[in-house]
Amino acid sequence: NATVAIVGDFDMAQAKELVTRYLGRVPQSDRVIPREYPREAPSKAERRITVNENWPLPAVIVAYPITFDGHPDSYPLHLTSKILSDGDSSRIYQSLVYEKQIALSAFGGGNIIEEPNLFFAVALVAPGRTHDEVEKALVAEFDKLRNEPISERELQRAKNQFFRDYIVDRESVRGKASQLAHAVVIHEDVTTADGEVEIFTNMKVSDIQRVAKTYFTPESRLVLKILPKGSR
Repeated sequence: NATVAIVGDFDMAQAKELVTRYLGRVPQSDRVIPREYPREAPSKAERRITVNENWPLPAVIVAYPITFDGHPDSYPLHLTSKILSDGDSSRIYQSLVYEKQIALSAFGGGNIIEEPNLFFAVALVAPGRTHDEVEKALVAEFDKLRNEPISERELQRAKNQFFRDYIVDRESVRGKASQLAHAVVIHEDVTTADGEVEIFTNMKVSDIQRVAKTYFTPESRLVLKILPKGSR
């Protein structure tokens, strides 16, 4: 499907004419198109993959399947991304890069889209350190979220980061259009472009721990170790 969002000071009649001119020739389907996609069965045990790739540095990726955008759990998962893996102040960066110094960089987040996807964390292994060290540290951060409530301060910082991103997006016409299109396509309700602010405002510490317990389980974990080509 195609969605067009037009935002700004424009002439409605002219806009409709242009949309009709350039998109009107695309015929509407004469049948209902099923939105059925192949779904992977829930994993019953941790999966591990090691690959040799044309990759400059050794790396470890730890990932977990998560739900789709618009699901009630997607909102605390967005904030979990901020807390765990978004930026230099995130937990995995502070732990693996600054404190333990076992990784050159660490990042990740929830790939929260229209269909279920993955929440992942990536770390580049520092010289002299091992994949196993880095994997253990990444998994420990996910487990910590499952087993220990975050602080109110961390939660508020994550909310502040969300509100900052939200406001920055709305400073441009393109950003406004993107938010409106997202509301229509994902939620089928344009009013959610504003309503999500209240949802994030009301998020609690318990919401973060709840989704961590739900999705970051040992049996659903995927571990990918990347070795530079030619190394062992």
